[in-house]
Amino acid sequence: MYQFSQQDSAGVLSVPAAAQIIDATYRAIGLGEVEASEPSMMRIGSTPFRLGAKGAVLHHLGIAGVRLTSRAAPRLMLWSLENGEPIAFFDESEMYRFRTGVSAAVVARYLLQGRSLKRVAIVGAGPIARQMASAIHQLLQPDEIAVTARSRASAESFASDAAAKDEPVVVANDVAEATRDAGLIITITSANEELVRPEHVADGTVVLSMGGGLETSYEVWASAAARYVDDLSYALHQGDAAAWIKAGATDLAGFKKSLSGTVGALAAGVTAAPAEPRRHLMAIVQGTTALDIALAHSIYLSRAGVEEPR
Repeated sequence: MYQFSQQDSAGVLSVPAAAQIIDATYRAIGLGEVEASEPSMMRIGSTPFRLGAKGAVLHHLGIAGVRLTSRAAPRLMLWSLENGEPIAFFDESEMYRFRTGVSAAVVARYLLQGRSLKRVAIVGAGPIARQMASAIHQLLQPDEIAVTARSRASAESFASDAAAKDEPVVVANDVAEATRDAGLIITITSANEELVRPEHVADGTVVLSMGGGLETSYEVWASAAARYVDDLSYALHQGDAAAWIKAGATDLAGFKKSLSGTVGALAAGVTAAPAEPRRHLMAIVQGTTALDIALAHSIYLSRAGVEEPR
């Protein structure tokens, strides 16, 4: 069995290459070629390290995998479906951040449907947000990416690092300033409060909720022209949807009824976003483990010198 450190995985996949893999995996999900673990996440005890396990079978690739989640040291294991043997074990700390950043740009591209972007707002300035900025810059090419965070120092550090990579990141003083004239709004924070409210969202804007707690007003979701999730089970476990249900803004049946479809169905063409929405669109993108497994499999094939199956 191959073992991969962070260094072994770093730089193997470019943003465009990862985007192709993520797109193909979303399409496979939409076509029923991916079988996710149920429940999506199994929490292991109640330690502060947030230990857990998430898995999926990717029938189209002949592999299965499990993410062993941990705030301190996440890992991922791959198995072959041909013989049930483990084939690779990854330290996926950086790989997970990379996947999350690229998946934001891929999902935004589905919802934008070819519309150009002048301004993107990112609420949050952590390591994943920085990956998002790079992916959005490369895949969507907006004129400007405005970042705002609870700590202005974090946002300024973000912008400084981005400038070194010729990424058009600017610092905004608050959410209202960041979202002004933004065609895409992404939240990726550790907050537990309504950061994005209806007055921040213009008609035609795409809103992506990606954090682990409450970030967006329920009214933003309820008033959207169409609403999507990438992993319903996990969205009910944490993030905006879980927070809305807990607070009584909606209930499980009401939330399910409000859905226009899944990200996988969008990718596969089973369902579609409105071509020219008169209101905004919203997706809750909590991150499905199948994406991590597919990226890890591609890295395994590259590093191990294994010929990709046809």
